[in-house]
Amino acid sequence: MTTQIQLPAHIAARVAARNKSENQKSSVAAAILTGGYEYPKISIKASKYRLVEDGVETVVGATLDVVFVGANDRVSKVFYNKPYDPNDTSPPDCFSLDGIRPDASIEAPVCESCAACPNNVLGSKVNPGGAKSKKCADQRHMAVVPAADPSKVYGLTVPVSGMKGLREYFKSLANFGVNPEETVTQLGFDDDASFPKITYALKGYVPEASLPVIEQIAQSDEVKIAIRKMAGPSAPALAAPKEAPALPAAAAEAPATKAAKPAKVREEPVVEESTQPTASAALQEKLASLFG
Repeated sequence: MTTQIQLPAHIAARVAARNKSENQKSSVAAAILTGGYEYPKISIKASKYRLVEDGVETVVGATLDVVFVGANDRVSKVFYNKPYDPNDTSPPDCFSLDGIRPDASIEAPVCESCAACPNNVLGSKVNPGGAKSKKCADQRHMAVVPAADPSKVYGLTVPVSGMKGLREYFKSLANFGVNPEETVTQLGFDDDASFPKITYALKGYVPEASLPVIEQIAQSDEVKIAIRKMAGPSAPALAAPKEAPALPAAAAEAPATKAAKPAKVREEPVVEESTQPTASAALQEKLASLFG
């Protein structure tokens, strides 16, 4: 039962103003009621790429063309103290964004440092197929912009199963002196894997006129938030234009050079391999003209 309250005139006026503007909501309330700003993310659940934003999930399909605009330079860690359940959306029991020590939000960490943690040892877990793994899984936090909407930054968490392929793909680009930010990459899935295993293929190149904008996006706070280098605000700072601009078709017509076939949310079983300046209105106008 909701208790009725009598608002003073000045508070009532502020409530009325907020009802007309989504950007005036309390960051204090948001931190408790919604866990803070949920930045746009890419999910790989069930081997389908899904754009997730404000609780809304849009299924894209088995492939997704993106431009890489950021990467956390540290390997992150994530630990769940119970068996994998695809329907379980509860937070991890422990995690680290820098791979050095548990995050400050963890009330009862398993160990004070990742290096000394028994769950961070190869062999602490053995997968059904007999492969040695770790109870605390490695993952990489990346930032991308979809080729179909390069004005919006999404976070992409690459599980350990996709990390080797990512390194190999970036090395193949580096052999030709090409940076990932200059290319359109097609994300796919390994058809031979029994779980969502990300693959990477060169799809094309960012047009010359668009490169300065991509470089500016790469320095934005949205990227820092997506790669977990900056805490997010209570509301998104970068809004996409109503008509989502796409990269010119020519950017997606280069011959595909696929790298050799080679973890946040519980989107897949973990398989170990042994071996945040904010974008301005001016930037939005530039995006519309360059990608339109």
